[in-house]
Amino acid sequence: MISDNDPLVNQYISVPKEMSQLNCAAFVAGIVEGVCDGTGFPARVTAHGVPTEMWPGKTVFLIKFEPEV
Repeated sequence: MISDNDPLVNQYISVPKEMSQLNCAAFVAGIVEGVCDGTGFPARVTAHGVPTEMWPGKTVFLIKFEPEV
């Protein structure tokens, strides 16, 4: 897991109220997944919003490597 208290990509994107579940840091998760796959470590990377009182924009990137890794 990689934890980011205030992802940079979320600071400059406005999300409509009807899409409040959207976490734009999923873009970063795709980049991390691509780097892992490209270096021979196939993985699935997802971004999860985990707001806390101190960090309302906190995001956790969950990395699940394939069994062959």
